[in-house]
Amino acid sequence: MRQLILFLAKYRSTLLLIVFVLIALLRHSLKNPVAEHKLNNVGFGTIASVHNGLSGWKQYWRLEAINEELARENAALRSGGTRASANHFSNSTDYDFIPARVVDYSYTKRNNYIIVHAGRRDGIQPGMGAMTPDGWVGSVVEVSDAYAHIIPVLHSKGNIGARIPEKGLGELRWDGSDPSWATLIDIQRENRPLPGDSVYSFTRTSVGPSTLTGTIISAVQNSEDLTWTAKVALSADFKNMNWLYISKLKDVAQLDSLQIPAL
Repeated sequence: MRQLILFLAKYRSTLLLIVFVLIALLRHSLKNPVAEHKLNNVGFGTIASVHNGLSGWKQYWRLEAINEELARENAALRSGGTRASANHFSNSTDYDFIPARVVDYSYTKRNNYIIVHAGRRDGIQPGMGAMTPDGWVGSVVEVSDAYAHIIPVLHSKGNIGARIPEKGLGELRWDGSDPSWATLIDIQRENRPLPGDSVYSFTRTSVGPSTLTGTIISAVQNSEDLTWTAKVALSADFKNMNWLYISKLKDVAQLDSLQIPAL
């Protein structure tokens, strides 16, 4: 039985490709926008279910390591350690934080992904932010009843606004190579980043609170416009994803009503 599980885990990409091809052929044959939308949801939910089953078995074999990680996190929370207290997102009273178990993820591709076992029935909607106790991860782009698809920072479309406290704003982007690093660009010339400066996410209120994203390692000034470009060590460990928190703004309906143009 274990060999079968390991086989499925090893060749899951090929099996998923076959599923995608079948779904694409079915979508093409129907050529109906309503049916296409339903098929998208069914396809995503089916694929996520497969990943969830494989993830459950893989996490069973590494249960000891997961328990050790939870023990370290609980100890840090109880003691007010730097890892837990540096982030502050969990102290925000404007948001609920929905725990979500990661069932599959990647970090070696140009466009990486994260799938979690929490979805629409848990209150998750597209556009919500995702984070770990260590830092910002990404945002939700697609949901089914039980699963959600997250685009992480490690994606060509994972760029986010970012800020250095008391030094202004910039844009954080990943260059597609090392999952531990990203680049903060367009920092105004009067706001020179220094090694050790903390970088926080700067997104719409409906996405999530300002969350620790990384630490400045080095910075260079552009000769043309004199803006700064900084190398950032990402605070979230994208190589080791087990649980995430999805941020849900409590008064999002009231915020949406304020954004409706007056008639």
